[in-house]
Amino acid sequence: LLGAGDEQTHRYYDGDPVVVWTDKVGPYHNPQETYNYASLGLCELREGHAEAKTKAVSIGEAMEGDEFVSSPKLAIQFAEDQQQTEVCRMVLDAEAASRLASLVRDNYWYQLYLDDLPIWAFLGEHSGSLDTVIPGKLFPGQNVTQNALPPPEAAGQPSLKRLARVSKVYTHREFTLFRNGDQIIEVDMEPSAPVPCVEGQELVLTYSVTWYETSNIFDNRYDRYLESKFFEHKVHWFSIANSFVLCLFLIGVVGVILMKTLKRDFSRYAMSEQEELDSLDRSGDDSGWKQIHGDVFRRPAHLLVFSVTLSSGAHILACVLLVLLLCCCNASYKQRGSTGTELVICYLLTQVVNGYVGGRVFRTFSGKSWKRALVCQCIFLPAVLLSTFVIVNTTAIIYHSTQAVPARTIISVVFLFVVVWVPLHTFGTLLGRKHNSASAMPCRVHHLRRQIPPKHWSFTPVMAGVAGLVPFGCIFIEMYFLFSAFWSYNKIYYVYGFLLAVLILLSLVVICVSITCVYVLLNAEDYRWAWHAVASCASTGVYLFVYTLYFYHTSQMSGFLQFVYYFGASLNFCLAVGLICGALAYLGASYFVFLIYRNIKAE
Repeated sequence: LLGAGDEQTHRYYDGDPVVVWTDKVGPYHNPQETYNYASLGLCELREGHAEAKTKAVSIGEAMEGDEFVSSPKLAIQFAEDQQQTEVCRMVLDAEAASRLASLVRDNYWYQLYLDDLPIWAFLGEHSGSLDTVIPGKLFPGQNVTQNALPPPEAAGQPSLKRLARVSKVYTHREFTLFRNGDQIIEVDMEPSAPVPCVEGQELVLTYSVTWYETSNIFDNRYDRYLESKFFEHKVHWFSIANSFVLCLFLIGVVGVILMKTLKRDFSRYAMSEQEELDSLDRSGDDSGWKQIHGDVFRRPAHLLVFSVTLSSGAHILACVLLVLLLCCCNASYKQRGSTGTELVICYLLTQVVNGYVGGRVFRTFSGKSWKRALVCQCIFLPAVLLSTFVIVNTTAIIYHSTQAVPARTIISVVFLFVVVWVPLHTFGTLLGRKHNSASAMPCRVHHLRRQIPPKHWSFTPVMAGVAGLVPFGCIFIEMYFLFSAFWSYNKIYYVYGFLLAVLILLSLVVICVSITCVYVLLNAEDYRWAWHAVASCASTGVYLFVYTLYFYHTSQMSGFLQFVYYFGASLNFCLAVGLICGALAYLGASYFVFLIYRNIKAE
């Protein structure tokens, strides 16, 4: 006896039931303001509530606000066409009519899933007459009726404002499904039969199903959702080329600096003893950076904060790099919520990098109370994320939004934090302390601090501002594509290779910029290079936050819930980019400083 197929195996026998899962609804311009499907108040789930089933969600799906409930009234059988069939009927009272009309005016859309393939559609239309229909294509790979957004008035045409705005809800769904053998390859759903939302109006919800054969293969069934014309536009390629040219230029600048600083040292090593004594009589033999060799490896101010900053940046960088490599290898966009789940898992596993970098830096500069530093480095990022999460999640709960993370998911994350996060961080800290020692400095640190020559008050902020602008110029075009995908409910970001290339180029640019800035600072006989290197490139996060303000202003997002979600996520994202750039900047600058001072003769 053959068993029935299901969406776990993605293989069906003729006549097998194909479950339609309802997910979330929300206003078109607010992709994160989502509510459960039942909030529409339609009779579809209300009458079949006892038969409806719920599906457990993963951590990634919970982060995306998914909430799956089956629609038993939509009885679809594999490979069997179905004529127009009634789902349910209801009569609108004053409250229901007013609510539906309000949702239609706010351009509400809803999302369904069929065999793990998404379907998006508008709830209804609002127009100036009962018969106005504007056909069009709204969603990638899916034909729908786009009449929620009426066209602007043409110049010189009579005003349409005198026409009554009639809100109508779609009552019929026409499912078109394509199969290849026993697998579903493509799903479409076009809503139609709009009915005015007025008191006393009877809504008769119906659906029909049509099956077609296709030669497309199962592995490529998600390709129709990918907007290649948008993400693979020539502007995207140009941005990569532009970043590459900028990177080459900066590498050339750093190469010139290294040649200038080391060439004289190499020539001095080749001198005879008499030539070296004669050279002492020449004024200005040593450049500024050589004169501060006794202070350049002095402990940075606020070492605890410094170590927390570096360890957090290195942790986020390792996490992002690992996630991008996984996404490039397994095409995560094909599995719902997999990117979010991978992000959480990688974030936990790369905690060992946080501990290693924090422990090593703290030991390098002979920090005291390393156990206190261990605790601060361990809880800094969770504390920042928790504070943002509490605000966003509380707002989502007040609004009854599906973006509110379920308690089960929160408990799972807390459990992973205790079981995985803390032990990995402790192990990384001990490993970092073991791999370094306090006597690893190329030059001995003098007991008396050298006086720093006075500089103009604008020297540091101007340099930090200019330095942060260069890495931002390397990534801002990619940020447009990334934001366009994340702050939209129907764009899928799939060009992970582009993002990985931008990350590599950004790393090289940041390292080159930090080396240049530190070289200028040391030549000014200022030995406080560590914080200067971090601040100069971490300012990229400030420019990125300004860009998020611009992006929000140019979008059509509105409402307090979307505002809180957008700026909560944006602040965390900008902080993460700033920490990554700061950690990379210190990495490059420290290698440069250790290199040049290891090759000088200092008593």
